[in-house]
Amino acid sequence: MTVANVGIDLGGTNLKFAVIDTDDKIIVRHTIPTDGHQGHDPVIARMVQGVREMQAKLDLGTTIESIGIGVPGMVDMVHGIMLDLPNLAGKWTNVPLKEILERELGIPTHILNDVKGFTLAEYTAGAAKGATNAIFYAIGTGIGGGLVIDGKVHFGLGGAAGEFGHIIVSPGGVLCSCGNRGCVESLSSGPAIIAEANRRVVQGFTTHLTELINDDLNKTTPGLVEQAAEAGDPIAIDVLERAGYYLGLSMAGMIAAVAPELVVVGGGVVKPHGVYWKSFVTTAIANNTVTDMTRVSFVPASLGYEAGVTGAAMWGRLVQQGHATPVT
Repeated sequence: MTVANVGIDLGGTNLKFAVIDTDDKIIVRHTIPTDGHQGHDPVIARMVQGVREMQAKLDLGTTIESIGIGVPGMVDMVHGIMLDLPNLAGKWTNVPLKEILERELGIPTHILNDVKGFTLAEYTAGAAKGATNAIFYAIGTGIGGGLVIDGKVHFGLGGAAGEFGHIIVSPGGVLCSCGNRGCVESLSSGPAIIAEANRRVVQGFTTHLTELINDDLNKTTPGLVEQAAEAGDPIAIDVLERAGYYLGLSMAGMIAAVAPELVVVGGGVVKPHGVYWKSFVTTAIANNTVTDMTRVSFVPASLGYEAGVTGAAMWGRLVQQGHATPVT
């Protein structure tokens, strides 16, 4: 009998599924739209159906040992409850995800914050493999983080460690989805970059962005802003350097607290070594005088699109085999 583990990454846009073998290789993968605006019940039903479809594709004699699920927000890891997912469409408060999947599928299920899954995968098999202390950033719709301290993923109270997006870098500033003002997520995330770029367009600044989006603000993306910046557009450069500045300030503080060898940065917003990247690295270095920054490396995440789902599957296996314990 062959044992495999399922990972599910609950994203704002897509539900990603993967089955990994004992060598952490993905042997079956599947992606469908999340459609979170429909509410949690339809999304969970699609999770159940997705797992069943993957089971049907496995070789005869392969058994699924566990399901691990990465979710974008606060979780009760022990009881498998999604407490609050502020950046996901629909209402996701106190949803007993573990209980529902175990009832429907009969497979032990374990959940964690999605960026903790990303952190686990990048540390185990990706950019931070072999590191002792590392900080991880996933920058997309929000800004999530993870920590490896003394060779172990650090979860903190209730698994809440790593909410780097909610470090305040501009007191009294822009309202954040968490309810505070001036969080780095409200200034440096993908939506923050889009909003600032669109503000410049609407206010009539001369910028190549207007041409790139064909006067349709809905077409603005962080990638297009980066494209314009790399072509020398001063407005796009300013937008990205502003976002990078605030992110870099928060990184400087985190580096001072942890003194890592590595800062691993991933997510759909970040182009490695682009304008945004150079801004946050330069700012982090300039604003940390207590850590030997010559010994701190900023590196791109290496597992790409599948890091989160792979890490979720790894987590399910670790817990099921008794090598990890959900924190309270």
